[in-house]
Amino acid sequence: MNWQVGLYVAAVLIPLAAFTIEILFIGRLKRLNAYIATGAIGLSCVLSAIGFLDYFLIEAKGVFAEHHAATTTGEHEASADAGHAEAAGAEHEATHPAPLVWKANYDWVLLGAPTAGALDRFAAMPLSFPLGVYIDSLSVIMFLMVTFIATLIHLYSIGYMHDDPRFPRFFAFLSLFCFSMLGLIASPNLFMIFIFWELVGLCSYLLIGFWYEEKSNADAANKAFVANRVGDVGMLIGLGLLWTTLGTFNFQEISEGLRDSTGQLHTANGADALNVVDFRPHGEPVGAAPHRQIPYWMLTIAGLGIFAGCAGKSAQFPLHVWLPDAMAGPTPVSALIHAATMVAAGVYLVARFFPVFTSDVLLYIAYTGGVTLLIAATIAMVQTDYKKVLAYSTISQLGFMMLAIGVGGRAAGMFHLVTHAFFKALLFLGAGSVYHSVHTYEMPGLGGLRKKMPITATTMLIGTLAISGVPFFSGFYSKDAILAAAIARVSQSPQHFMLFVLPALGATITAFYMFRMWFLVFAGEARGFRGEAHAAIAHAHDEEQALAHEEAEHGHGAAAHDLNPVAHAHESEEIMTRPLVILAFFSVFVGWTVWAGLPFGVPVLESLIAYGEPAGVINAHWAHWYAVGCSLAIGVIGIGLGALYYAPVGLPYFPATRLNPGRTAAQFRGLHTLFKNKWYFDDVYRALLINPCLAFARLCGRFDKLLIDGLVNGAAWATERLSRLNGLFDKLGVDGAVNALADLVYVAGDRSRAIQTGKLRNYLMFLAVALVGLFAGVFAWVGG
Repeated sequence: MNWQVGLYVAAVLIPLAAFTIEILFIGRLKRLNAYIATGAIGLSCVLSAIGFLDYFLIEAKGVFAEHHAATTTGEHEASADAGHAEAAGAEHEATHPAPLVWKANYDWVLLGAPTAGALDRFAAMPLSFPLGVYIDSLSVIMFLMVTFIATLIHLYSIGYMHDDPRFPRFFAFLSLFCFSMLGLIASPNLFMIFIFWELVGLCSYLLIGFWYEEKSNADAANKAFVANRVGDVGMLIGLGLLWTTLGTFNFQEISEGLRDSTGQLHTANGADALNVVDFRPHGEPVGAAPHRQIPYWMLTIAGLGIFAGCAGKSAQFPLHVWLPDAMAGPTPVSALIHAATMVAAGVYLVARFFPVFTSDVLLYIAYTGGVTLLIAATIAMVQTDYKKVLAYSTISQLGFMMLAIGVGGRAAGMFHLVTHAFFKALLFLGAGSVYHSVHTYEMPGLGGLRKKMPITATTMLIGTLAISGVPFFSGFYSKDAILAAAIARVSQSPQHFMLFVLPALGATITAFYMFRMWFLVFAGEARGFRGEAHAAIAHAHDEEQALAHEEAEHGHGAAAHDLNPVAHAHESEEIMTRPLVILAFFSVFVGWTVWAGLPFGVPVLESLIAYGEPAGVINAHWAHWYAVGCSLAIGVIGIGLGALYYAPVGLPYFPATRLNPGRTAAQFRGLHTLFKNKWYFDDVYRALLINPCLAFARLCGRFDKLLIDGLVNGAAWATERLSRLNGLFDKLGVDGAVNALADLVYVAGDRSRAIQTGKLRNYLMFLAVALVGLFAGVFAWVGG
């Protein structure tokens, strides 16, 4: 086993060891739990950084340099089909070098024994449940990103959660969450992936419902858990189909066995590839008879099932409804879930299974991502709660990632996943800093916080610029890569032009609502609430999200509804602002190219992600400049509209006239109502699923109470009455007969006792009488 494998095994197990210590000794450690958890994830981050440097600067340096030179000079030919071009029949050389992989496996459980003399390779293998580690370029980058952001969130949480009565338990849950996510990234097979997949879901349930005393928090945790279970049913079906059909848990073997070096599916001998696909692991020649085959439709269903699980975790349409309600958890939890862990897990798994997905599945993924990003962006436009804006923004950005992978831009989607992790963590932690100061999430009562909270305002502006795709910020480069992949895909299949229209429109709306949020919270002067009624409504809205309880537990909430929450605002303590500054730095520079940030060449991070990626991805380098032009136009339109509606008057080089949002909402009342009510997804689910389930549950309850309980209670009543009757019979009948006989014997004995007088003459008299009687009887018997 390579020392690098041991390095990553340690990086996974250290948070688990910390969790075990924190839970077992929580009563003694108390607040020390925070420092144990932070130290553990910090150590995992250091190990991940060592592995990252060794992988890209030492082990894979030569191969990566060749690949980077090829991609930047545009020597690759575009694929005939972004979905691996199964039916295109184009023959071309593999354009991606074989990736460097660190791996180790051992069989945890063995069931059965090999069949002697079996001809089928799978029949000659025992059923095993393997454990192991699989580290490639994608895993190396994900490890470093997750551990780094989780470390900053841990540090931030020490200040944010300082007064919470369950402070030690919070950090124990964070340690378990980090272990689950890192284990998922390192998993080499379907068995381990599903175990850690479910652990991630469990941890999210525990953290979203951390303040479970509030019913809304408990409901939000249940909603997240149920929505993810719906997707996980599909995932379990997909994984089961792959394993039972192909006979292996190892996803690397599955990926290599289904496709050739050009990324095309293995065509079955004498059959159409769209009907049957050969499974040829370990580079078996095409002419040889395949050990296993899988129907194309079954491979498609398996891919859709796996994506269903990913859609649940990554909040894709129509399973996106749980993520906004997850805001009920503490703000650090929101940052961790929305940036680096749970939602990232779904996108990561789609990228990991990219070679397994057929072109039909990839097209479905692309359209699902496009619909998701547009729906979420339109809802974010009309939210008045800035944490809700960020929640729907996360759903929208996840849609961008899924669309990118679906059109064949695997590196572009993962590139945006990494850049998004930094600026979304920054935005959520910044939102927590604002709430820590003003105790409300309602934007209409804020404004002017730039003067009171300069560090928070500046860092959140950097995050806003990054997510809006402004040049020289990380989000510009990753969104540019996504748009380039969409343009390349549409150029191959013009009938799918919506795959470009949807992300372009979504990016424009993103820039609009993000600057709307920043202007309303930080720019201009403090507005305050117009009266007690408006303040009460705002604070009641907080209670609906279970955030008022957060105020009370932290001990810094206002005693009454404050009409001007900005009046007592102040910058957060240093332990909360330092992570903001660090994240702001990476939100700018993590997406830069080798040309000092200028939009020339391929960004370094995108090249690192593209190293070793499977063949069949789309070549979008030629579309780079078209995407740059679109990105600039999108940024100008989106930011310009946001400023025209919400920027304070007096901005230099900007018109003094402002548009009226209320008037626009009235003009488009139907759309505004649709967006305000979240496209009625919750209402539809409540009407079609939740209410019928509750009604059925109530019916079952009545059936149980009236019939089942009635029968049980009736049987109990009858048994009691029978027991009483049996007791009465026993008392009067059995006990009465026994007692009567005893009384009779007692009376007979008592009467017989009178014979015993103790006088000799009486005894002689009785003896004489008896003797006479005896002789009389004998004579009578003889004489007769």
